[in-house]
Amino acid sequence: MFGQSMALQEAKPFMNALLSFRRRNIWMHWAADATFFQNLTPGHLSVRGKTMTDSCISKQYLAGLAILALVAGCASDQGGGPATNAATNATVGNPASANDFGGSGVVLNTSIAAPFVLFQNDSVSRLVNRDGGAVKPDGVNNIYSLGAYVDPNDSNRVKLFVNDRANNRVLIFNTIPQDATALPDVVVGQANFTSGTANAGAGTSAVGFNENVHMSVCSDGKMFVSDRNNNRVLVYNQVPTANGTAADFVIGQPDFLTNTAATTATGVNHPYAAYCMANKLFVIEQGNHRILVFDPIPTATNPAAAYVIGQPDMVTGTSGCTAGKLNSPYEILRYDDTFFIADGGNQRVLEFDTIPAASGATATAVLGQVDFTSCLQNKTNTTIPTDRTLAFPNALAAKGNLLAVSDHTNNRTMFFDLPITTDQSASKQIGQPDFVTSTNVTPPTANSVTTTKGLIFDQQYLWIGDGGNHRLAVIPLP
Repeated sequence: MFGQSMALQEAKPFMNALLSFRRRNIWMHWAADATFFQNLTPGHLSVRGKTMTDSCISKQYLAGLAILALVAGCASDQGGGPATNAATNATVGNPASANDFGGSGVVLNTSIAAPFVLFQNDSVSRLVNRDGGAVKPDGVNNIYSLGAYVDPNDSNRVKLFVNDRANNRVLIFNTIPQDATALPDVVVGQANFTSGTANAGAGTSAVGFNENVHMSVCSDGKMFVSDRNNNRVLVYNQVPTANGTAADFVIGQPDFLTNTAATTATGVNHPYAAYCMANKLFVIEQGNHRILVFDPIPTATNPAAAYVIGQPDMVTGTSGCTAGKLNSPYEILRYDDTFFIADGGNQRVLEFDTIPAASGATATAVLGQVDFTSCLQNKTNTTIPTDRTLAFPNALAAKGNLLAVSDHTNNRTMFFDLPITTDQSASKQIGQPDFVTSTNVTPPTANSVTTTKGLIFDQQYLWIGDGGNHRLAVIPLP
């Protein structure tokens, strides 16, 4: 029987060596595409639908297949996963596993011709709802986080998601915008594109939001929306395709009608993000200064977390400034096997050597501070930044050897070369003329940003949620 034949056993060392190969900025792991070699049956091996018998298999042949897995079949374990073919939204090169790296989702690979801004008439305008008036499809009010995710229930199409916080809605673009004329296809949280009231104008329900601040899509297609003021995370079993779609279940509350804050294994307090990662769900809470980890990923209402990051137990919700405590955390990011937390209130980004697997985990490096017990804005509680300081970092992204950090209050995005060390200097920035300026540029320019939230890497650009200017800015990488 082939299932455990000598040929397969002898080939394993070759496959394991190849699949653990690492070179600069590229990690390839067997886990990145666990479906490549599967479905072993007596006398046969099924490889992506190709069936072979004992007679045609040798250890050399399997090693060759392993090489093909590395070259063509595996998702990179870097932040955001592999670059996606967003220009055509083709299925090739868009594995859904790329969703499960935190940050703002996948790395884009667009063919846009030039930088542009969405939701404003030009690069110097900053009006609420585009013209200062009523809610509309091509305007926003305090854009708050972005997402680019593969939708496995729609032919692995890459979609853009925009959290329009003050209009209490999520805008979904079924195709990645190529210029400033793009319009969203679907709105969630409201019945139509011209409504913006909290809770869809009614009480707390499965339909509306009260300041949604983040969304993400899991590799299995579930969409998670962090409904901040309702103290819950709404879960959709599929990315909605119709306006006003109701959630399928809720995390943080016993039902869709309750919105009470809590500090327990099942309750949350002002959740700011939720991510699938390593087959778990991570819910980041600003109010409880912690990250609840659900294992496995929930499939029904009111699940209990398995462990917590940032607190010693499930009933503590105090902030702190140590290697194991948090203060208003925002986003997380997986890059290779490294785990980052944007610890906003502590004015820093924490790095963990591995994804924490139990309560009580402590960080191994920090950006923005000289050590784990220093937590002042710009290090000395000043408005004057440097190339080593941060002021309320709240978003993360990674591509190649760069970690991008949204330096919210300094009105800039910082870039750090990977791997990082404690108190490392940034190598470049976007949004300011230099590292010692933090000006809120008014009116804005094509390359300035104000109170940013949300970062998406493209090949030559960075997509930035420019909250204070009520726009999404696509800016060339420095």
